[in-house]
Amino acid sequence: MSHDKRAASSAAFRAYLRHFELTILDVALAARVRLLTVWKIEQGLPIRAEHALAVRSGLHHLTGVSYSALIPIIPADILLMTQASQAGMNP
Repeated sequence: MSHDKRAASSAAFRAYLRHFELTILDVALAARVRLLTVWKIEQGLPIRAEHALAVRSGLHHLTGVSYSALIPIIPADILLMTQASQAGMNP
């Protein structure tokens, strides 16, 4: 993902939080994801697709307004490679 898209994603998320006077802790609790996951969105970093869906759902629950801006997702092939390499490291 390019730096411009990361910056735009981060800015949109921060603006949404400011508009609705939410903290990343509010979002993490509503979405039932780790605080670090929401921090990554705030930084424009990619997260797992299922976490992005949970965050969108949590935001809608908190505000009644859908969050339609980009949330960067870790590509599935990268996740599979990471999981495979981790499985190979376990004794």
